[in-house]
Amino acid sequence: MNLKHEFRNDFSIIQVNTRRATVDLAPEIREKLISEINHGNGQIIINLSYVEFIDSSFLGALVAGFKIVRARKGNIALVELHPHVQNTLVLTHMDKIFPIYHTVEEAMRNLSLADRTDDSESDSLR
Repeated sequence: MNLKHEFRNDFSIIQVNTRRATVDLAPEIREKLISEINHGNGQIIINLSYVEFIDSSFLGALVAGFKIVRARKGNIALVELHPHVQNTLVLTHMDKIFPIYHTVEEAMRNLSLADRTDDSESDSLR
């Protein structure tokens, strides 16, 4: 199994355990994201620390999950990116779509702050 999952502090954390995130893994990550979203887990962190290469099929699966989670007011963040993966995200402008953090803890901290800011903004609109 190339994906490891844990749930920590209201965050679903998915570790991708392969050097190459390609078309072979795209259906698995897409299904995992949809499953997490359907189970009410709207704050998802994908740890890509082992991944050295990412292809368009895998990126497409991430975007599909992102569209679903955003429609439900959630988020998907990417963490611990290899420089080649970071470059791919920049070249494809995916760095503008996905929040990117150095560590899982940094992502949890920042997504929690963003969530509280969103809540206070919606409270002030009432």
